[in-house]
Amino acid sequence: MQGQSHWGRMLGSLVALLALFPTVSWACAVCWGGDDALAHGMNVSIVFLMAMPFLIGGSIFGILCIAYKRARGERLPSLSLKNLVWGQKEAEE
Repeated sequence: MQGQSHWGRMLGSLVALLALFPTVSWACAVCWGGDDALAHGMNVSIVFLMAMPFLIGGSIFGILCIAYKRARGERLPSLSLKNLVWGQKEAEE
């Protein structure tokens, strides 16, 4: 196996190990009929971990948009209950 990296051999060994001993890969409690509470906890944690990059990215994007508008001197709409329910123009009347 000339030219193959150390990581490639490690990955190949891991795949061979899982193929030879399939019970090693049965560690997932959700896939093999584990406790219902454990499965629910696993699903909630997966959804939480998937949502985090979007929340962080959206927060950074929002902060950058606000900073850009302030740098240009635009007036930002105020966030009051009237503005959220009726809209900016109707709330000013």
